[in-house]
Amino acid sequence: MFFLLLIFFSHQPRTLAVPPFKHTLGFYRASKYYLQLFLGPGYDYDDPQGIAAVKLKELDNPRTSRDDDELTVFAVNAGAGQIVYNVGLMSVRIFGNKKIFSQPRGITANRDGLVAVADFGNRRVVKLQYKKGKLKIVGEIHTPGRPFDLCFDSQNNLYVTDYDSSKVYVFSARDSLLRSFGRTGRAEGEIYHPMGIEVIDGKAKHNYYKDAFIVITDDDGKRITRFSLQGRYLGSVNNFDLGLVEAHFLYVAIDYFDCIYVTDEVNNQVHKFDHYLHYIISEGRKGTGEGEFSSPRGITIWRRYGQVFIAEKEGGQYLWIAADGFVVGSYPEVFTRKLPGTTLAIYLTGESKLYITVVNQRGEKVRDLLNGLRRPPGEFLIFWDGYDNKGQIVPPGNYQFIIKLRAAHGHGRRLKKVLKAEVRCRA
Repeated sequence: MFFLLLIFFSHQPRTLAVPPFKHTLGFYRASKYYLQLFLGPGYDYDDPQGIAAVKLKELDNPRTSRDDDELTVFAVNAGAGQIVYNVGLMSVRIFGNKKIFSQPRGITANRDGLVAVADFGNRRVVKLQYKKGKLKIVGEIHTPGRPFDLCFDSQNNLYVTDYDSSKVYVFSARDSLLRSFGRTGRAEGEIYHPMGIEVIDGKAKHNYYKDAFIVITDDDGKRITRFSLQGRYLGSVNNFDLGLVEAHFLYVAIDYFDCIYVTDEVNNQVHKFDHYLHYIISEGRKGTGEGEFSSPRGITIWRRYGQVFIAEKEGGQYLWIAADGFVVGSYPEVFTRKLPGTTLAIYLTGESKLYITVVNQRGEKVRDLLNGLRRPPGEFLIFWDGYDNKGQIVPPGNYQFIIKLRAAHGHGRRLKKVLKAEVRCRA
């Protein structure tokens, strides 16, 4: 872990990258100012919380499969008791007020237009139906305590964190209670004031590894825990495991490769883990520039293309999951013709395809090492034996690894990362 933290401080990652200009025309961040332009000067952006992105069946063109970036985003504006939604990323609308919702927190939606909101202050889950541009309330589920967050699985079962009872409740598509789990406490396997939740199951679309698990945040935002769909404890990490003295882990999202993303509003970061909750990287610092966050809260990922939406205290961002990594080193950095060869160590922050060549000091290619090898996040080692493409030991001189990374799926495939590392051959 110390090794990974050293890497982070010496390298600002772009695992969550700004989309190309032609895709967004430069508008990837929405501030209070822009929201008031869309919704009027009287609009009060106050305490944003959960966010959900979905491809609505109603907006889908069945004659083509090339329109999947027309997402609809639903977000909670808790201080005003509102749901703000952007239909097809084209028009922004508002539903609700403080008479309907009291301190709403999490939100989720499915492609049929069913939206569920954790109405925290009213101790209930509110179900709404989207149709032809409008939302209307179609039902509610009362919970023992205050619900904080919620999510649908592929069968439209609803998973709800109950902050007060320290439990997770699972309801069927018809609102009957299927099961609950959670033993109150701060010990391993226990749950204490759960907040964010996300689920992925084996039948879910855009689930590469066909894994199935639940992830929650709890213990005043100091812990992230993974459970099976039946509530069996599978492991956890806390703030000290990441080298953080303070943290407030809040909302959770899962990508196409089952990697886990957790917002941390205290450290202004998004932390990324693999599907076993092994730490990968932390991204962000406080600010309003590229690669910066301002108290991030809700996070949602459209898994098919790796599109990420993040709600912040002062607005929100639209990003892409991209390929990223860095060179750990070459061992040895200097080799001889009598003892040729060196091992290149690379750290990847996402599932990527690797293309590696070796060039001499004149920039001429001497060896092809990899051509599109697919690798998961983590450290990757490759040995170069010091020979060129003709099977001869290279002459003395300086050589350079040219490492090209490309995300393994989605829009991120358009974003490439090039790394370089130098080695030397002596006589």
